[in-house]
This record gives sequence, C-alpha cells and structure tokens, in this order.
Amino acid sequence: MSRRPAPAATSGRGSRRLVPRQQDARRLRRRCIATGVVFVLAAAALLWRLVSLQVLEPDRYLEHGEAQRIRSISLPAARGAILDRNGVDLALSVPLQTIAADPRQVEDPIRAARALAQIVDTDVAVLEERLASGKAFVYIDRQVEEEVARTVLDLELLGIYTIQERARLRPGNDSTIALLGRTDIDDNGVSGLEMVHDDLLSGAPGEMIVETGARGATIPGGEYQVEPAALGRDLVLSIDRSLQFEAERLLLGGVEAAGANSGILVAMDPDTGELLASAAVIREDGMVRPSSEHRAATWSFEPGSIMKALTFSAVLETGLGAVSSVREVPGWVHVHDSDFRDSFPHDEEDWSIADVIQKSSNVGTILWAVDLGEERLYEQLLDFGLGQRTPLDFPGEASGILPAVGRWSGTSLPTIAIGQGVAVTPLQMASAFSAIANGGELPAPTLVLGSRDTAGMFTVADVPAPTRVIDTETARHLVDMLEGVVEVGTGMNAQVPGYRVAGKTGTAWKPQPEGGYGEGSGNVDYIASFVGMLPAEDPELVILVVVDEPALHSYSGGRAAAPIFADFAQFAVRQRRIPSEAERVGLEEDGRVMAATPAQVAALEAAEALAREEAERASDEVAVASAGG
Repeated sequence: MSRRPAPAATSGRGSRRLVPRQQDARRLRRRCIATGVVFVLAAAALLWRLVSLQVLEPDRYLEHGEAQRIRSISLPAARGAILDRNGVDLALSVPLQTIAADPRQVEDPIRAARALAQIVDTDVAVLEERLASGKAFVYIDRQVEEEVARTVLDLELLGIYTIQERARLRPGNDSTIALLGRTDIDDNGVSGLEMVHDDLLSGAPGEMIVETGARGATIPGGEYQVEPAALGRDLVLSIDRSLQFEAERLLLGGVEAAGANSGILVAMDPDTGELLASAAVIREDGMVRPSSEHRAATWSFEPGSIMKALTFSAVLETGLGAVSSVREVPGWVHVHDSDFRDSFPHDEEDWSIADVIQKSSNVGTILWAVDLGEERLYEQLLDFGLGQRTPLDFPGEASGILPAVGRWSGTSLPTIAIGQGVAVTPLQMASAFSAIANGGELPAPTLVLGSRDTAGMFTVADVPAPTRVIDTETARHLVDMLEGVVEVGTGMNAQVPGYRVAGKTGTAWKPQPEGGYGEGSGNVDYIASFVGMLPAEDPELVILVVVDEPALHSYSGGRAAAPIFADFAQFAVRQRRIPSEAERVGLEEDGRVMAATPAQVAALEAAEALAREEAERASDEVAVASAGG
C-alpha cells in the first residue's frame, strides 16, 4: 500500500519559496506607482508652467525677451548758441566724432588695442582693459577730429565704431570766456552764463530704439523708433562782440604801459542797463593776458575820488548845498583823530561845490560830508546799490563792503565820503553813474536780452524796472559838474574829439594784506579809475576803467585810466553810430531839431511822406464830393 506525502510538509516548503517573489512584486508595484506619481507631478508642473507662460503672465516674459533684444540709445540735444546783440556767434556747439566700442564683438582685444593706440590719444593698457571688459559699450576716445575717426574706421576692426557728439566752440578770441563760462565734455554748463542758463541752452534729449541680435548687431528690419531731441534755445546777449574785443585789446596795452597788475573796463547803456562790454585782464607770470574771471562782478575795490559824485548827489538832493554854493576850503582838515589833506598843496580857498568836484578836493568833500551826516550819506550810497549784489546775480558776484552806520568809526564818514574804507564792484559803480546819466533812475545791469528758438522766434528776457535814486534836476547838475572835470579838471585825458564828455577820476590807496595802506612804510599801492559818460548832453554810454596797482609814474586815474577810456570811447561812438555834437545840431525849416542818424532821418522822411499822401487823399476826396454835389 502506497503512502501519500504529507501535505503539510509540501505546503510548508512551497510557502517559503513564494514569499520573496510576492515581496518583489509589491516593491515593483510601489516603484511603478512612485514613478508614475513623479511623472504625473512633473507633467502637472510643466503644464502649470506652460499655462503660466502663455495664459497667466505672457506680458512679463514678452517684456523680458524684448529687454534682451531691444536697445534704447539716448540722443543728445544740440546745445543752443550764445550770440551777441548783433547775432554774431560767441559760443556754439559743433559736431565731432567720438570713437566707441562694443567689447562683446571685439575678437582680439590686445591686437585691437595696439592698433588703436597708434591713432587715438589713449594709453594702450587702458584700451586693452576696456576692450576686454565684456561690456556692451566703452569709449575709446571722445570728440576727435574727422581725420582721426576716419583712420580708425579704416582699420575695419569688428566692434569699433563712431558716434557723433557736440563740442563747444568760441569763434574768434577768448575775450568773452569770463562772461560765457565753460561746458564740460558732455556739453553741460559748469560756469558763467553757460551754467546759469543751462536748462534753456541744453534742450531735451531724444531717444532711439533698435532691435539687436545675440552679438549686439542691429537686426535689419527689426524694431526701430526715433524720438528726436528738442534743440536748445539760442541765448542773445547785450554784449557787442566788437566792443568787447576792443575793450580787451585796449586794456592789454594800457595795463602793460602803466606797469599795472590788472585792469577792468565796463561799458553800459545807461537807459537800459545793458552791458555792451565787460573785459578784464590780469598780469600772470610777467605777462598781461585776459582773465578767465568776470571781475567786473566778482572783484571789489576801494573807488577813491569817483565816490565824490555820489557824496555830492546827497548834498544836492537834501538841499544842503547847490552847485554854486561856496565855502572856505583849507589845505587840510582834522576829523576825530586824523588829519586829511588834498593831493595838491593850496592855501585856504573859496570853492563852490563845482570847484570841489573839478579839483577833486578831499578836504572840500569831507567838509560837506560832515554837514551831511552819516545816516544820510549811508542811505544815499545804499540807494545807489552799494554794499549789495546787483540784479544781474552773476555766479560768484560780490556784494562789496558798505558797513552799517552802527559799525562806523570816528573816521568812517570822511573816508567813505572820498571813497576809502568802502569797497564796490566795477559793476556797482558803472550802474551808479548810469543812474546819474539816466536822469536819476538806476537801471538794472543786464547781460541777457532774451532767447530765440529754432524757428527764429525771439522771447524777451524779464528785466527789473529802473528805480529812482535822485531827482532829475540833481542828476542834471551832477552831469554838468562832471563835464567840467573833463574840460578843465583832473579828467582832461578823457576828452573825445567832437563829443562832450562828463566823468570823474579816482585815485585810491589799496588796502594791504597785513592791514592798513602801507603809508607808514612808504609801500603804498594805488588803484586808478575813471568813469565817464557821453555825449554829456544826452548820455548813451557809461564807461568805467579801473587799473589796479599802476606804477608810480602813472598811478593816478587821470593818467592810467582816463586815456584808456578816451581810446575806447572813440571806437564805441563809431561802432554804436552815436552822432557827435556837430552832427546833432541841425535845424529844419520849421525849427525842429533834425535827427542826425540815418535811421532817424529815414523815419522822419517816411512820416512826412505819409502825411503828404494823407493830405493828397483828403484833397481828392473833397474834390470828388464837390463834383458829386
């Protein structure tokens, strides 16, 4: 009888063999599920990213792509020109080539740098550093001549190109540089009128948008937009370039002849306050050359005897004295703790105010000033604009020095009355004498007449109205007395043939750096000046000349400054077409005074022709009406 194997044993052995297989299957299933989940999640992430890119935020990524391709280039505006009153260019911007590079396109920076260094004014090491920088833009050399730019382009170096920039040019000489100021290499005003009116001159920059490829090259037919720059406006000055040039020329010769340290000449139209010329020269390293500083506004000096005209304006204005008022004038006078003398010896004399002005007597002026008093003299000088910046408000303009009465010492009244112990700018003093020439109204000094756009439309600059400082009658009396100074007094060297000239000389001690005037040691330096107006009967020009530290042989205002005035005035009356006294005198049949200038004659003839036409027309109308009746 056969035996059947025990099932338990067989079953036990089979169970042990199947367990690992089941485990492997379960592991496989788990791995498949995990892998599937990962793939599902990845697909979901990709799907979400796709939805985000194409549906939720498409503009953002479009802009990012454009930012990589689209390039914006600023287009600088052409700076406006600066013109004189006659439209002559004083400063203008001219196109020049600038050499630039895109280092990303340069194949061999070292070779390119060495080739460029042979042509441009940039060190080879600097060029290598720039060309190897990997930047999108670097300068190689700025504002070079056309020939240099052409030579560089002939090298045909990849990534090297030129762009056009503008540089400031002053045609002719540098006689106006102190007024105009300067611009930097980017054509921005950094001093003078270039800085003051930078916004007006600069205009507004434009923009060019181009589409570039991976290496920075422009894509033909790609994005291209141009917003043109708005050109700057032209600035029109009151300066006459011919007068400015002549003023500088005469100053150079006059300062050299006088052995002086520096000189200043200011010419002004007394009716409007317009500066027609403002020149300054200075001795440097033994040579006299034009100053780069507008010293008429920024430099101050003790005026000396030219102050006496302002002192006597207060005497006449208050009624304290008249032109013909006479008093005894001794050779010296004691005030407080000091003695004051005239520059020339004399016994006690009976002199009128006109005599005191004509002889430039210190003693006579002080005697009248003491009667006038501190407060009234101070107020009069303040009204004339002393001790304060003028409305011109030029960069760096000085205020001068006019101490308040409370700070005056016992000798301040006599010294200030004769122009010592007080400091003025040439611009202040020219303005003060313009008030005398202008019938007592103080004009605001003006350098800018207005501006002009590219279409030629002119906009007049705002100018403060003149202010009355003395009565018209007082001004007329002062002019008459100042005319005597030039006719027979200390200013005879200022005479101009054919013209009546009124003016005043000034010779002042110059303060020393260590204090005082050096009179104790005998080392006295002088400032010589002359300020005059012409024609005296109706002044159209006020001219101030100041010569700083002339040599002892010509230290007075009558010797050092007056001849420069006379030479410049002779040129100016021709340039300005101011008729002489003989040309002004001419009577027409009806007793009217004929105008002597061609423009005035033409205007008068035109008016008379129009009047004749109207009279003939009226006569014809009457005849027609009579015939019809």
